[in-house]
Amino acid sequence: MRRYLLALGAWAALGVLAGACGRTSLPDLSGASAGGGGFGGATSGSMSTSSSGGGGVGGFDACGAPTDCDDGDDCTSDDCTDGRCDHRPRDDDRDGVGPTSCGGSDCNDLNPSVFPGAPEICTDAADNDCNGVSDCFDPACATGEICGCTPSPAGERCQNGVDDDCDTIVDCFDADCSGTPACGCSTSEAGKCGNGVDDDCDLAFDCDDADCASEPLCACSSQRERCDNREDDDCDLLVDCGDPDCRGIFPCACEPPGSPERCEDGVDNDCDGRVDCADPQCISAPACKRCVPEVCDDGVDNNCDERVDCADSACAFAPNCEPTPERCNNRVDDDGDALVDCQDPDCASSPVCVIEQANCLSPKRIPGTGTYTGDTTGHVSETRGECGGDAGEAVFFFVLTAPSRVHLDSRGSGFDTALYVRTGVCNSGREIGCDDDSGGAQASLLDFSILYPGTYFVFLDGFTIDPASGPNEGPFVLNVEIAPNPREICDDDLDNDGDHYVDCADPGCATFGPCRSCAKGAAPGPEFGTAACTDGIDNDCDGALDCADEDCSASDVYVTECCNGLDENGNGFPDDFNCRCASDADCDGGQLCYTHTTFTCGFPCESFRGSICPFVAPGSHCNDATHQCEF
Repeated sequence: MRRYLLALGAWAALGVLAGACGRTSLPDLSGASAGGGGFGGATSGSMSTSSSGGGGVGGFDACGAPTDCDDGDDCTSDDCTDGRCDHRPRDDDRDGVGPTSCGGSDCNDLNPSVFPGAPEICTDAADNDCNGVSDCFDPACATGEICGCTPSPAGERCQNGVDDDCDTIVDCFDADCSGTPACGCSTSEAGKCGNGVDDDCDLAFDCDDADCASEPLCACSSQRERCDNREDDDCDLLVDCGDPDCRGIFPCACEPPGSPERCEDGVDNDCDGRVDCADPQCISAPACKRCVPEVCDDGVDNNCDERVDCADSACAFAPNCEPTPERCNNRVDDDGDALVDCQDPDCASSPVCVIEQANCLSPKRIPGTGTYTGDTTGHVSETRGECGGDAGEAVFFFVLTAPSRVHLDSRGSGFDTALYVRTGVCNSGREIGCDDDSGGAQASLLDFSILYPGTYFVFLDGFTIDPASGPNEGPFVLNVEIAPNPREICDDDLDNDGDHYVDCADPGCATFGPCRSCAKGAAPGPEFGTAACTDGIDNDCDGALDCADEDCSASDVYVTECCNGLDENGNGFPDDFNCRCASDADCDGGQLCYTHTTFTCGFPCESFRGSICPFVAPGSHCNDATHQCEF
């Protein structure tokens, strides 16, 4: 009964086949509303705020500067034009598409080359078309000169505009080019100590370079934030518990559910991440009367919200807080997009971020079997696996061009690790494995008997943040073994060689003893397609026949169907991704084999109203070129 309700619930949310399939009984998933164009309910053009009484001229609010026009709505751009306030739908990069936070569809409203429908630029580290993947991870770039390459044995050539080593980073943006004449070395890093570039090519960046030791920015940022003195010790414009450096450290640590906030003890009593006067619960407390409106250029947290000057939203319109291009390792949000340094997409190709590999913007490529090392100290947690991963992570990726057996472990790492793997999209793709301690001594281990061709993302994460000792972080070791095209083992219920035929169904097992006579005397083969799923024979000799065989009941969502050519759930078409397949030849009735995700038969994905892919393979999207869901 539970499985039946699940199927009905999924079909209640799902659209129906359009066009040739001629079914119209189920709702549209397109998400379109009856309100017409625009975003966030706003129409294009000027939306000046009118006043119902005096104070305005001709029905408009009078103003002398943009700060007079702040309407409190983050989804409007407030300006003062000819003495009156003008409020337009927000579009920070002026590309004609509003940000997702305001109901629009622009996934990066600070980059005018990024919006749905924009051509994908394969070397700028940006998801230009907002499809969830960027550069060489985007199918639009897969066959181009930049991405469709074989790694050069000589490595990156550093000045030819080509990604020679196929790591998605080109020329001087590639860390392999640091220290080369092609990338222009100066004699000293001094004077350029916050640009995210190894200017003197000594493999030390900015404040990590001894040349920068005497510069005020570096002298301050090298200090560690004290978490209880109400001062910005490390010059990142964040104070005490408002600074990520204090996350999980007393007095910023708290054991849920906590207790009501006390407003003068320097402790996060109620576990909301805000201490004393920075906690909204303390807004009227006597101890917080010392808090005053923020002054935006004095280096002091005047309003007690744990943010200083331009890091404070109260200073958004201050002249000295005008956004500037993001500098990638000064620990400051220079461009005002609430993303700092390597967390900002603008820094994805910066060498310092490539080396850090702290998130999905700059993952490190695994070219094959080997041992990979690094350090997660100071990394901010952006993802978490099902088995853990609350501390900072290091992110890798590998691309398989042939079915492969894959082994991963973190043995040799200096902290308690969590290891997990996703396929498709890095930060939101389907998680296919997660482990905490199977490698022994707090090390993690994952073994995949077979992974099919595609892109996979590996996260070596810190398991947790200890309230006393802080986050699990430090030097790490990732051990990788990738064995392409392993041979089939005929009695382990696994597809060892990656051809989608298991044990006796695999041609390589035709002479294996138990496979010779199990299918009622017939030669064994796959239980694929309606004919094999309705013949009363255990074709693949796995002990289950027809609808009792997982190959004939393949879908985890549409569980009331079976691969028998019938429409058992009454939704207008048969089988519902329940027929296992290896190619289109295994599918009936105009269906095709979804060889890029589930290896089941279904109608072309664009034939549905709305998106079928979240139900077929979570984390995938419909590719109109291949007509199937893809990661």
